[in-house]
Amino acid sequence: MWTARIEKGTLTALQELAASLGFVATAPGLYQGAPAPADLLDALAAAYRRDPDGTYRALQALLVPVKGDH
Repeated sequence: MWTARIEKGTLTALQELAASLGFVATAPGLYQGAPAPADLLDALAAAYRRDPDGTYRALQALLVPVKGDH
């Protein structure tokens, strides 16, 4: 397992996104039912492996700022 350092606000946003998309911890224990941003990122990586060009285009459309957008 690898851990990445991210900003606290980024973690909160990823947790919210993960929960809204249904990525929640399912293993019994303390975190069962909690948002699982790592699972979301694993799914993103799997999508990229299946369709690198499609995943790239989808993310580019969302992540690359539009000229004049701040």
